[in-house]
Amino acid sequence: MNGPDAFVAVWQPGSGAQWVRWGMSSDDLNAQDAIYFPQGLRITSLAVRNGRFTAVWHPGGGTQWVRWGMSSDDFKAQDATYFGQGLRITSLAIEDGKFAAVWQPGSGAQWVRWGMSSDDLKAQDAIYFPQGLRITSLELEGGKYAAVWQPGSGAQWVRWGMSIDELGAQDTTYFADGLRITVLATENNRYAAVWRPGAGEQWWSAKRGVVDFSTEDGAYFGRGLRIAVLELQDDPVGSYRYPWAGGVSYTVAQGNNNPSGSHNGVQAFAFDFSLPAGTTIRAARGGTVEWLQENQTATYDPNLPTTPANTPFPLGSLQNWGNAVRIRHAGGFTSWYFHIQANGVLVNVGDVVTQGQAIATSGGTGRSSSPHLHFQVQADSIDWGQSVSHTFGAGCELPVTGATATSDNSP
Repeated sequence: MNGPDAFVAVWQPGSGAQWVRWGMSSDDLNAQDAIYFPQGLRITSLAVRNGRFTAVWHPGGGTQWVRWGMSSDDFKAQDATYFGQGLRITSLAIEDGKFAAVWQPGSGAQWVRWGMSSDDLKAQDAIYFPQGLRITSLELEGGKYAAVWQPGSGAQWVRWGMSIDELGAQDTTYFADGLRITVLATENNRYAAVWRPGAGEQWWSAKRGVVDFSTEDGAYFGRGLRIAVLELQDDPVGSYRYPWAGGVSYTVAQGNNNPSGSHNGVQAFAFDFSLPAGTTIRAARGGTVEWLQENQTATYDPNLPTTPANTPFPLGSLQNWGNAVRIRHAGGFTSWYFHIQANGVLVNVGDVVTQGQAIATSGGTGRSSSPHLHFQVQADSIDWGQSVSHTFGAGCELPVTGATATSDNSP
């Protein structure tokens, strides 16, 4: 595991402060925790990858001990000591056979097992479930499972060996049954998860790089959601694909935060791509078409003198964006495609589109000095407004003005 970190996260209703730190050495973790602990924050998720730690802090109280680099025997002995002091494991991580764990106040029985096959896990859970114990931590390394069981009640479903699509399908089924993800583990792009009774909103994502993870977390935090589960995996992938055919390259006419251009303020994280008129625009991410305008023929070139034939549109009018499409994605994010050719919209409101599907043809309608595609992403917006940062493609690319961008988008 030598590539950059990818984040797997689940957000559920919560309140109060939240701090997330990643890429920490053990000393960094210790120092950061020493700052947050007296502020009344406690570690709720701990993950380790390539010897670096990621942690989430939420409001909490009481004693907390964090230990890492433990052999299985060290871990067993440490847990026995803390158990006798009224502490229980609240987070568990394993890398290269070494254990890291967080202990906080708790009561009742606790069982910890590791080195289990999936059949072993299933058999062990079948023993503990009727005893009123539920899985509270689950780790996966080298195809072997480690799990913690503590007192709980109600339904519990455990599934493993899932692809990301299978995880999504399973979660959709359980969500409708009033179950929420409480534990998640991943290895080699396979996922194991535990669902237990819960309520309210839930969103999750996988294989996110730092930029996309941070954007999602910021948006969800503002909606009253907090990270309930956080894990690390390999090979992050951008949340979006370049909105044209795979294998084709175009120039970035304007990137993010361009002080000499228009991409600042609410457009700070927008992109202009130099697509020639008539180029097929493809959905950068799957979702539902929820708004469009398609019959505008007028343009305004701000680089030319104002004349009766070249008149500015009213400030704030969506006429500035010409023909356009807005697609809503999972989690409430929306992507916007502007300056589409007259009568070049190929979809209808309510259409469910897949990533890579043709949705329009490029043009220069609206406020535009030449044909191009203006693309931006917003967080849960039904009106044009603040853009948010995101990356493209398998390389989590964040292209700058003047760069050549090559798409890996395909139907």
